[in-house]
Amino acid sequence: RWRICFKYSLITFAEIWLKNTLFYKSSCHYYVHRYSTSTNNSSAEGDDPNKDDDDDDPNKILWKIILGRVGMTRYLHKMAKKWLLIGKPATPEILNTLLPHSNIKITEKGLKTLLHSPKLLITDLIDHTLVLNKIKRTSGAAGKTYIPGIYIWTHKVTGDKYVGSSSQLLSRLRGYLLRTHKVSGKFIPLLYAGPITDWTLEIFFVKELGNFRYEHVLEQYYLLDPSFNLNMVRVVNNPSGSNARPLFMYNRDKSVLYYGSSQEIDFINLLNICHTTLSKHVTKGTYYLGKYLFTREIVPSARVSDIHIVDLALKLELDRGQYNINKPINSLSQSVVLVDIKTKEQQLFYSLGKCVDFLKSKGFKADQRTLVKRLDSKLVYHGYKCYTPVHQDLVKSPD
Repeated sequence: RWRICFKYSLITFAEIWLKNTLFYKSSCHYYVHRYSTSTNNSSAEGDDPNKDDDDDDPNKILWKIILGRVGMTRYLHKMAKKWLLIGKPATPEILNTLLPHSNIKITEKGLKTLLHSPKLLITDLIDHTLVLNKIKRTSGAAGKTYIPGIYIWTHKVTGDKYVGSSSQLLSRLRGYLLRTHKVSGKFIPLLYAGPITDWTLEIFFVKELGNFRYEHVLEQYYLLDPSFNLNMVRVVNNPSGSNARPLFMYNRDKSVLYYGSSQEIDFINLLNICHTTLSKHVTKGTYYLGKYLFTREIVPSARVSDIHIVDLALKLELDRGQYNINKPINSLSQSVVLVDIKTKEQQLFYSLGKCVDFLKSKGFKADQRTLVKRLDSKLVYHGYKCYTPVHQDLVKSPD
């Protein structure tokens, strides 16, 4: 039997590996063509006259892509630099091209909506507490850490500008104001070199479209503006890079995929799941709220639910309320099934304490120690037979 299971698992693994390999190989050949074309164009423009001729060899380029030395990222950065030379405002087409990892197809109307997002301009940054409180009030998210949007720093004298984005604006901006961010690049050294009052801070709150990645679109729009001269990188960072920790939420038997993200923080921010609770269930493989399973593996056979992220968050909130009502008082509590010996009616209690309270409400003198002795025995306790839910056969046939 184990040989059959092993053989089946091996075949399944081989099928998945073959699909991924074919997809990856086709993707690599696509970027070999794109990259080799851009390399030839650069050569014609005289960017690198001493370039080794072997760099145009498609086979060598393919291996460089596999090894991560060239490919999609480098190609996108070249596209962004070429757009900067044009000097025109970014279009939906170029934004969609530069943000393949965001799974977003921005339209002209959507871009206009983003550009008219609620914003806040702060010219006096001397009091950090007042600044952060003002951001909270304006965003309408007082008491929450999840505030997505972009921020633009502008030097009052030189006009130097820097743009960035974050799904947690308060945390990011607090680091700038308190100067706790690591000194790197062009912007932070300049920000720390003089008083914070030399700068203005403009914030765009991205909340109307309801997708946590739309701040990347708005940031990318301004990154293609040459006036933002303090930004060294012109393509928004891919959140699914080496620092990402993909996570997926399924039902108990993993037949339905409810949600997946390249970052654990999205489960905390978007679904209001406690970090400690999330880590515990991911590590132990236990069921969240008794209904959901977290895993880092993709299950190809699972059906992808079309539930909206907001609806899913509301669903989890209702599940939490029901679970907190029914869950045991402590880890030592035991669920109990009482079966009336006369009516055969069954009642389920999620803790020994609640079962004892029920018996006392009937006028019986009950206590937990005696109740434990009666569990899964044939002895009657105040007119009831007592079972644990795991003994389903006993519950179904109490006689």
